[in-house]
Amino acid sequence: MAEIGTRPVVIVPLTALLVCVLYLAFLVFRPFLLDFAVAASVALLLAPLQRSLTRLLRGRGALAAGLLVLLATVTILLPIVTLATFIGGEAGSFFGWLAPHLRPEEFQKLWRETLPERFPWLARLGEAQLTALVSGALARLAAGLNNFIQRAVTGLTSALVDLLLFLMMLFFLLKDGGRLRSELKHISPLSEMQEEQLFDHLGRTIKGVLQAMALVPLAQGVLGALGFWIFGVPSALLWGVMVVLAALVPILGSPLAWVPACVYLFVTGATWQGVGMLLYGIFVISTIDNVVKPLLLQEAAQIHPLLGFLSILGGILAFGPLGFLVGPVILSLVMSAIRIYRLDILRVGAPAGP
Repeated sequence: MAEIGTRPVVIVPLTALLVCVLYLAFLVFRPFLLDFAVAASVALLLAPLQRSLTRLLRGRGALAAGLLVLLATVTILLPIVTLATFIGGEAGSFFGWLAPHLRPEEFQKLWRETLPERFPWLARLGEAQLTALVSGALARLAAGLNNFIQRAVTGLTSALVDLLLFLMMLFFLLKDGGRLRSELKHISPLSEMQEEQLFDHLGRTIKGVLQAMALVPLAQGVLGALGFWIFGVPSALLWGVMVVLAALVPILGSPLAWVPACVYLFVTGATWQGVGMLLYGIFVISTIDNVVKPLLLQEAAQIHPLLGFLSILGGILAFGPLGFLVGPVILSLVMSAIRIYRLDILRVGAPAGP
C-alpha cells in the first residue's frame, strides 16, 4: 500500500519533466517541422514503391530510398531548369521587340503624343508636372525592382536549404519509415485497423494535393497562353509560362501574370482587347484554380470541395507555400479523428455485433 500511495509523488514530477523535455525538443526542431511534415507526406505516398523496389533490389532499402530521392530530385529540378531555359529564350525575344520602343525619341513620343491623345487628362498637365510624374514612376519602378531582386535572392537561398532538408528527411523516412512506424505503435492509442484507415486517407489526400499542384498550374498556363494569343498580347508563350510560375505563388497566384497583360493592352490603346483579357483572366484562368483543386481533393479523398478550398487557403495563410500540402493533411487528420470517434467511441454507423 505504501508503494501505491507514493506513486503520485513520482508520477507528477516525471510528467512535468516529460512536458519540459518535449517543450525543449519542440523549440529545437520547430524550424524543421514544416519540412518534416512535407517529407513525411511524400514518404507516405512513396512507401508502396519503396517496399516494391526494396524487394526488387534484394532487401537493399538504402539503395531503394536513394533511387527514389534521386527520382524526386529530378522531378523537382527538371521542370525548373526547363522553364528557366524556355523563359530565357522567350525573354530575349520579348526584349528584342521591346527595345525599339524604349529609345528616347519613342519614349518621349509615347508620353507627349500617344498617351495624351488616348488619355486627355494627361494633356492638361504641364511639361514640368509630366516630367515629375514620369520621373517619380521610374524611380518607384527601379526601387521596386531592386527590392524584388533582393527578396528573390533571399527566397532562392531559403528554398535551396529547404529542398536539401526535404531530400535528406525523405531519404531517411523512406529507409527507416517502417522501423519508425513500428516504434510508434508501442505508444499509439490507435488500433491496427484505425492506423490503416488513417494512413489510407492521408495517402489519398496527399495524392490529390500533388495532382492539383502539378495539373492546375499547367492548365492555367495553357489557357493563359491561348488567351494572350487571342487578345493580341506579344510573346503569348512567355506570358503563358509566367502564368504557370505565378500560379505557384500563394494567395496572389495567376493574376500576377495576366493583370500586367491587361495593363499593357489598355496602355497601348487596345481597350476592348484589354476588357476581354480581364474578363477571360477572372472567369477562365483564375476560376480553374478555385474550382479544380477542391474537386481533385474530393475525387481523391472524398473531401467536400468547400472544406478542400478552405484547407488549402488556410494552410497557405498559416504556413506559407508549403501550407498548400500541410493544410489538406491536417484536414485529413481531423476527418480521420472524427471518423474514429464516431465509429469506435460512439459506435454510430458501426456494424452490429452478434
